[in-house]
Amino acid sequence: MRCFIAAWPDQATRRRLEQALALLVPQLPQARPMQPRNLHLTLAFIGSLDEAAALRVADAAAEFASECFEWNIDALGWFGRARVAWASGAINPQMGAAVARARTCLDRLGIEYDRKPFVPHVTLFRNVRRFPCSGPLAPPLPWRTAMVALYAAARDADGPVYRRIEP
Repeated sequence: MRCFIAAWPDQATRRRLEQALALLVPQLPQARPMQPRNLHLTLAFIGSLDEAAALRVADAAAEFASECFEWNIDALGWFGRARVAWASGAINPQMGAAVARARTCLDRLGIEYDRKPFVPHVTLFRNVRRFPCSGPLAPPLPWRTAMVALYAAARDADGPVYRRIEP
């Protein structure tokens, strides 16, 4: 299964992100908006894990699951090569600590993960050929983390879904 450690937003944050998505949809008719249920902030992308390894990571991640942080999303942008539009903001000390905890956990378990420098972003759209909305987001959108945990990509009747792996 394709796995990642992510900060999951609380319901109020998810609603604000959903409203921002709805405002952008008309400007990106060919893009695929993320389903609101899947909006998250990846702290460490792992990739493929078998079930036993995923359970080990989920169990270890449970140690810091409730160490939540707040963040301000104040910019929109896109990764042209990946064709992904996102919302972002500056890394703050609490977010930086959460990223460090996630990566330290994976190092301790000997789990490989994407070691590129952390770039905080919440994916809003995929298949974006052009993104005319890049720039500051005013007023900033406050983010509150509900939980940090291991998640895996799956599918259900409504399409792609990210499910928390329970320890």
